[in-house]
Amino acid sequence: MSLPRFSIRTLLVLNASIIASLVATMVPAMLPVEGVLPVYGQAQAAEIKLASVDYQRALESVSEGESARKRLESMFQTKKTAIEKMKSNLDAMQADYQKQSVLLSDSAKKEKEDAINMAAMQFQQAYQQSEGEMQQAYQGAMESLIAKMKSITQSIATERAYTLVIEVNEGGVVYTAPSIDITDELIKRYNAANPVK
Repeated sequence: MSLPRFSIRTLLVLNASIIASLVATMVPAMLPVEGVLPVYGQAQAAEIKLASVDYQRALESVSEGESARKRLESMFQTKKTAIEKMKSNLDAMQADYQKQSVLLSDSAKKEKEDAINMAAMQFQQAYQQSEGEMQQAYQGAMESLIAKMKSITQSIATERAYTLVIEVNEGGVVYTAPSIDITDELIKRYNAANPVK
């Protein structure tokens, strides 16, 4: 048994008649009782208060964030020094090879090129590993700070009866008016609640 085939025009007419009959039966039931706003009217009547917050600026400004950055930088200073030494050794090997290349035999050239390639690969691996570890440690430290910031932001929003607080670095926010920015208040309360020892 095959299903009947309808043209697009027929389907549009059928859909329009179905919608019309639904509206005719449902709209009277949705009309407000005297003195009571319909649901959609209540939403329109409520005042919507918005605020914005910039967690990135807050992370850079709170005392605990600065302390965490300094701690991480000193923790990775030893690795940074070792990587810089690897880089200067690699640069010296390449400069030495450039000076001697015309005097070297093919086998000696190949040997030096292999040594330079090995040193370059080791440098690249060490650099990437150090960068990955640094980013992971930084992200872990900042996640803890952001969790505290979210809690403070919720307190500010509750106190001031904000309907919505938007984080300006997420979700493609292009502009927020400075008058609704609560970042400075967040930084002030964060530093008060989390003094650096």
